[in-house]
Amino acid sequence: MEQVTPGGTVTSKSQGVWASTDFRHLWSASTISQFGSNIGELALPLLAIITMSASPAQVGLLRTAQFLPFLLLTLPLGVAVDRLAKRPLMLLADLGRCVLVGAIPILVWVGIRDIRAIYTLVFLTGCLTVLYQLADFALLPSLVSEDLIIEANGKLLATASASEIAGTGLGGVIVDVFTAPIAVLADSVTYLFSAIGLWRISARETIDTTPSPTSAFHDARQGLVVALRNPFIRPLLGEATTFNFFDQFFIVGLLLVAVRHIGLGAASIGAVFVAGGIGSLVGAWFGARVTGRFGYGRVLLVTMLIGNGAPVAVIFLGDDPRSAMLLLSPTFLLVGLGTGIANVHGISLRQTAIPADLRGRVNAGYRLLSWGAVPLGASLAGMTAGRFGANTAMVLGALGIALSTLWVAASTIPTLTSIEGARATTPDTVRDP
Repeated sequence: MEQVTPGGTVTSKSQGVWASTDFRHLWSASTISQFGSNIGELALPLLAIITMSASPAQVGLLRTAQFLPFLLLTLPLGVAVDRLAKRPLMLLADLGRCVLVGAIPILVWVGIRDIRAIYTLVFLTGCLTVLYQLADFALLPSLVSEDLIIEANGKLLATASASEIAGTGLGGVIVDVFTAPIAVLADSVTYLFSAIGLWRISARETIDTTPSPTSAFHDARQGLVVALRNPFIRPLLGEATTFNFFDQFFIVGLLLVAVRHIGLGAASIGAVFVAGGIGSLVGAWFGARVTGRFGYGRVLLVTMLIGNGAPVAVIFLGDDPRSAMLLLSPTFLLVGLGTGIANVHGISLRQTAIPADLRGRVNAGYRLLSWGAVPLGASLAGMTAGRFGANTAMVLGALGIALSTLWVAASTIPTLTSIEGARATTPDTVRDP
């Protein structure tokens, strides 16, 4: 069993999460990393579309390479996260991503514009991203007390949304003014600063070196089984998997339509994503306050309906750039607002409903299916856009995202009045016999 020596790290509700020095270091590392990642999230596909003149299928394959590691490595890395110290794994992931992402613009500048080389670097970066995210999810509950989980996740997601606002907006400007490779390089540098923040966390992790009585395969399987059996995790998993699959159709289609049919520049596209970031910031920051008034499960469902339903508005998207901006900006604002609140509640529910010693492998099982749907969706999105048109892929994605909410609507989650209701049933429902 892994434990973290408190040393003033774990805080009480009366103090709040900002009283934890270690949480502040984790928060700063996460904020910097998210800032750069959002620059890269916009810059990478634009580099493919604008700099390398990639086809729709190649744009889809780029996103496939980015997220394929979630399908291939999530389970084994989840076991590793449960058995090893979290912070060193996160440091390794940040430093590795700094090098790999930084190599992409260098290849472009020296004249190597083979899209297959970009696929390889993006794939390797994705492998380290899987490791980082699994360790990050498992580390947070050790840095703050259980009654501060919702607040801590709210602060992290709110600042992630703020980073999205600044990152995507700045990313669009950098691509417009300095080109996409410069924007990708900026993404690379932020991982180095993220590693510095992680290095400053003082909590000491003590690892039980006693050999595990079960095999790594058993532990990996257990995480998946627990995720599928838990009555609260299962519907969240179904919604996330469906959402992520169709979101690839939506994003790939939208970027191709925006650049090649409507004629929007990188800065305008960045402004649309900024609107989504503003909504996410507001939703994540005030999500916990809404819960106290209307109830945990009800708030999660209603905000999910808003966030997942808003993309359907793209069926009215025309060819005029000004009209497109007037439609897309408020649409993304609603998407961000709804998903910002829903994500705070969903992540907190997952962390609360699973015992500490299972969080790494259960989160791995969860991500295997939910994020594993991304490369599958991206591949099919690229082929759909190439064969039937980018607009068809975009609209199909929007409709699929809206329908993903049915998983939660048909579950027992809307009946939860507080997060404690999920914790009360955990011991009897999630263990693999």
